Amino acid sequence: MKLKKITAVIGDMQLESVQHALEAHGISGFTVFTVRGRGKYSNLYTQDQLVGHTQLEVYTSAEHVDNVAKLIMKAAEIGEISIGFVAVTDVEQLLWVHEQRVVNEDDFNYFEK
Repeated sequence: MKLKKITAVIGDMQLESVQHALEAHGISGFTVFTVRGRGKYSNLYTQDQLVGHTQLEVYTSAEHVDNVAKLIMKAAEIGEISIGFVAVTDVEQLLWVHEQRVVNEDDFNYFEK
């Protein structure tokens, strides 16, 4: 099975709508980080000029990666330029610590086939 990791950097205010959208599609496993950085614009009111954002990570199968990425983008869209991005990367292996086993495709049945 091919595994993918979706990393989304979004505005702090979009987290709630993205979280609800993911949960509505049965995606309960994701990780959220508070991050700072800069893209096309910076925060001129702080010395380091960094802007606060939220980073979200979701692991999924290759079969569902496009749907999950589109779901995140749709839920995070607010019509502003340079507010966020979604990156998809390959995952060589993913293991469940609590079950001491390799993740399998059945663990990512988010969308109907």
